[in-house]
Amino acid sequence: MNIPTSSNPKVASLHRPTSLHDGDFLLFLGKRVRQLRNLRGLTRKTVARESDVSERHLAQLEAGEGNVSIVLLSRIAAALNVSLVELFALEADEPAEKQMIRRFLERLPNHRLGEVVFRLMRDFSPGEEVRRKRIALIGLRGAGKSTLGSKLALELCVPFIEVDGEIE
Repeated sequence: MNIPTSSNPKVASLHRPTSLHDGDFLLFLGKRVRQLRNLRGLTRKTVARESDVSERHLAQLEAGEGNVSIVLLSRIAAALNVSLVELFALEADEPAEKQMIRRFLERLPNHRLGEVVFRLMRDFSPGEEVRRKRIALIGLRGAGKSTLGSKLALELCVPFIEVDGEIE
């Protein structure tokens, strides 16, 4: 399969060249759908019903014979409870725990992500050395702690946590 490239480095980095030809890609995709379906203990009939795709069409896809639209793939992925990215993943060796964490984070509202990062860092950080690098800004109301803290956090690539927000 030929994937167009671009002279723009930002655009070019989005494309990953692959040696799969169209037929090989369809075989890969069919095997991947069948693998995910079997891992979840689902019948072809169940996935077909849940994705609103005919059982025959799903069988053709799994055999590498069906040329399926991205809309149908999206519905099949949803029926298999995976993202499209996971459906197309060339490496399926990722531990189930990482997949579960990714799915959990994808469903979490954006405003809760900071809390998750804070808890992960608190509970799984290397320890005392990391705590020594923390910065606490103390001052009067309106002195610019939040403004300075958020800019500093961006610069240092660390989370910015306002304690009053955590207490409330």
